[in-house]
Amino acid sequence: MFRSQYSTDGIPIRAGGQIVGRVTGDRFIKRLKGSRHMLREPRGWALDADSLSDAERFGAREVAIIDVETDITYSATVERIRAKGFKFDRGFGLQIALPLRHWAVEQPGARQLAFAIGGIA
Repeated sequence: MFRSQYSTDGIPIRAGGQIVGRVTGDRFIKRLKGSRHMLREPRGWALDADSLSDAERFGAREVAIIDVETDITYSATVERIRAKGFKFDRGFGLQIALPLRHWAVEQPGARQLAFAIGGIA
């Protein structure tokens, strides 16, 4: 079952006047369509640099990107994004991108399956 693409929980974070995600606790949560928003070269996820700074100001220490098409969650700390990411501007303002290999990936049902077979969750 897919998580809702829209949520009103948390502190809204904006880029270009639009809400691009929300800070809930210490997580900056973004819901995106991977087919449209995932970087193709190199493969990865990018965030508006100012929105990442705003999220951090509101207490975010981790970023979670939920691909609403697959329900896969990609997570990385803000520290990792800043250390391993790269900055660029392809006409949409300054972005910071982190290649896929640096994101923790949670497949839908993976936690429940590991738990069901006696693994650690």
